[in-house]
Amino acid sequence: MNGVTDRADLDVVASHALASLLSRSHLLPPDAVAAAVIEAAEPLGVQFARIYLADLQQRYLRPMCSGADSPADAFAIDTTVPGLAYKTIRTQQSSAASEQAGTDDSAAAQPGKRLWIPLVDGTERLGVLELLVTDDSDAALRWFRALASLVGLMVVSKAGYSDTYAVTRRTQEMALQAELVWAFLPARTFATDRVLVAATLEPAYAIGGDAFDYSLLGTSLHVSIFDATGHDLTAGLLASVAMASSRSTRRAGGTLSDAVVHADHAVAGQFGGSTFVTALLCELDVSSGVFSWSPCGHPPPLLIRGNRVVKELTGRPRLPLGIGLVDLARSGLPAEVADAAPIYAERLEPRDRLLLYTDGVTEARAADGSPFGVERLSDFIIRQSQAGTPAPETIRRLHHAISDYQHGHLMDDATIVLVEWVPDDPQSRLTP
Repeated sequence: MNGVTDRADLDVVASHALASLLSRSHLLPPDAVAAAVIEAAEPLGVQFARIYLADLQQRYLRPMCSGADSPADAFAIDTTVPGLAYKTIRTQQSSAASEQAGTDDSAAAQPGKRLWIPLVDGTERLGVLELLVTDDSDAALRWFRALASLVGLMVVSKAGYSDTYAVTRRTQEMALQAELVWAFLPARTFATDRVLVAATLEPAYAIGGDAFDYSLLGTSLHVSIFDATGHDLTAGLLASVAMASSRSTRRAGGTLSDAVVHADHAVAGQFGGSTFVTALLCELDVSSGVFSWSPCGHPPPLLIRGNRVVKELTGRPRLPLGIGLVDLARSGLPAEVADAAPIYAERLEPRDRLLLYTDGVTEARAADGSPFGVERLSDFIIRQSQAGTPAPETIRRLHHAISDYQHGHLMDDATIVLVEWVPDDPQSRLTP
């Protein structure tokens, strides 16, 4: 291993390699990260490195190539060793000559082991790091995983300054409204030892008016899902205004009811009450497990406990965002009465899951016209849970199942948010 003879030597060399890479990262162009990894980790026996990022629909791992690299093929997530690393969030190995897609001839000709290490940002899966190494001992693997963690942080930190990563992740041109909504969305996976959030939405490149949002502040997890009327730029603007308003209210210290009322006013004020947004604005106290929600013309959340759906969390719904003011003007009631947002609450049990979704999920139609439905949706989540599938992978598979059910031709946006209180061993299930 280029002069590294024992564990003490390995620790010293590896510490220096990671510190050197971290120091260089501040001025490193985004497309030079892989080359910098090779240079910094060469003393550890790293002969080759390449970064692969999952495409927006999480079907392929696409190589991030610098200008000097030759184009490389993508790996299918469902049928390859690199894809297995991504799905299981576990390091996988293959021989240097295997898994040729995405690997140049010079790398394939070298002896050694090929490692596929998951790249994550917290618990958000980014892709995999391919390394060709001469040492695959447990001690070396520990340092290679640390290297991958640093690379993941570098990718995320530079994503806001370059289109390199966005271009790598796309397989087709994106509609203007989708570009707008994606710019607002948080990461699709987030977890602590008290709560887990996993989300997805489709069609990725032509989102109309669907969006989701979440934020953890202290012990309060705020979760929202939106479905605006239409499938064009106006729909994207509607969803974005509703989401921005709810964020602004909570960041100013407003209550859940305040967030609903302000979002209603914002949408009506900007669009004149002729269009609307259905929504669920929710809050989970992660210390006590009390879940509060305000339904605004939206399908109710499903409460999943163990291996069954306990119930739909129903309640008298408020009108969708954007038409509350119109209803208020017609009601003749005092503003403080007519404009109040109903809030409902449910106390959760550890490992309870809440499933929020838009109607594009349950109303998805097969060729014979049969809907995907609530039962099929909940059964899918429960079966994956019984199989021990991590939540982010469950949502990825559900995303594809809904698309495949419609043969890839979605008639409406389909958005899903899964929240789990006190998730089962998130450290081992969600991190490499």
